[in-house]
Amino acid sequence: MPARALIAVLMAGLFSQPAPKSATFLSDHLLVTWYGNPRSTLMGILGEQSGAARAAALKAQAAAYVPHTSKKVAMAYHLVAVVATCTEGADKMWRRRETAEVIQALLDEARANGFRLILDIQPGRSTIADEVEALIPFLSEPDVDLALDPEFAVGGCEVPGRQIGELEAAEVNGAIARLELLLKERRLPPKVLIVHQFRNDMLPDKVKIRDSDVVDVVLVMDGFGSQTLKKSTYREVMRRPLAFAGIKLFYRQDTNLFTPAQVLGLKPTPALVIYQ
Repeated sequence: MPARALIAVLMAGLFSQPAPKSATFLSDHLLVTWYGNPRSTLMGILGEQSGAARAAALKAQAAAYVPHTSKKVAMAYHLVAVVATCTEGADKMWRRRETAEVIQALLDEARANGFRLILDIQPGRSTIADEVEALIPFLSEPDVDLALDPEFAVGGCEVPGRQIGELEAAEVNGAIARLELLLKERRLPPKVLIVHQFRNDMLPDKVKIRDSDVVDVVLVMDGFGSQTLKKSTYREVMRRPLAFAGIKLFYRQDTNLFTPAQVLGLKPTPALVIYQ
């Protein structure tokens, strides 16, 4: 068993008791998010705009979903807070942790507009457990959620971006358990945990990923391309679904971008839509 998976197993054993049951967020909300990092225009729409213009544009995109769902439409900034890198860095973990100042500034902007903030982890050669722990000061906030990206979870001699990575269920379950403990200790409302996937081997034992009473675990299909390709990949990924479904749309890479009506016509119906 890889070291990072062993750490996750131990972590899940320590933090396996969920907080008291309460209504979950995605049971009555559709969450529309903008993905990226403010330091880069290449990582997604979040870095292509800023300030009031960025907030207004996300509100306009989310409003397009209102006529097509009976759920409340909520919005979030989706920040890649741990960025996989093509160089090893001082600690040889092949990832860069975003500064607290950048995260706090985006959280402040999100709150000013009634948005949530999602912190996305591209772990490189680090562990999910270590990266989640580093983000606990922000995950302790009631409106901050978490995302895990297996594509950039590599080990051994692998380099993020050159090989497609993977996460074992134990690592995901460890993150779920850590959030459950945090919610119990801080008396926080339910949170969302996103897991990205576009190939089956990114989550080799996905069937072992557990559900939670207080953490909405979302499987997001985030491959890009034509509508035909995306529908096919969505069907394949969702053959083994998690508690909630989601999809990522790419403003630049997708051809014939899905409309809100088309998104909500997918089965299972997405509870989360990410725009990159």
